[in-house]
Amino acid sequence: MPAKSSAAAAAASRVTPSRNGTPAASRRQSHATAAAGAKEPKILFQKYFKSIGTRAYAAHLKENDKGNQFLVLTESKRDPSTGETKKTKVFVYSEDFAQYFRMLHETAQFIKAHPVSEEMKLKRQRYWARKEAEQAAAARLGPAARIAAAPATPVRPAKVGHAKTTTRRPARGR
Repeated sequence: MPAKSSAAAAAASRVTPSRNGTPAASRRQSHATAAAGAKEPKILFQKYFKSIGTRAYAAHLKENDKGNQFLVLTESKRDPSTGETKKTKVFVYSEDFAQYFRMLHETAQFIKAHPVSEEMKLKRQRYWARKEAEQAAAARLGPAARIAAAPATPVRPAKVGHAKTTTRRPARGR
């Protein structure tokens, strides 16, 4: 067996294996080539709607470069204090379409048969009317007035109770 050159031995000692045993350098190279060669899936259909409040929903039917279709359902929710949008995505692949849509249809049938109570509908209407009124009032106020008008965090008073007198028992076995 031929002896390794000192340069090859030094290079071999610098390579750190990853979790799957491939060297980190080649792993970085394969990611770079995969990113350069990867194409965005083609969008075949898309539909959006904005819900009440800070949520929005989207459905995208996409096709990858091999011709397989998949559905991407997205819920985006904006945090009103930071303005940051958080997205939650569900991917449904073509081999699961029939079962997924059957499940969704059965769920819709159940919802139609068991609608939300009138009391809950009224609660929701009052809640969103109050939120809209707060947003309209905040829009009329300037930024400095909004900070001053923000409700202060309530401070809980300390619990005041009767003073308890305790007697200590002597330690056993010491």
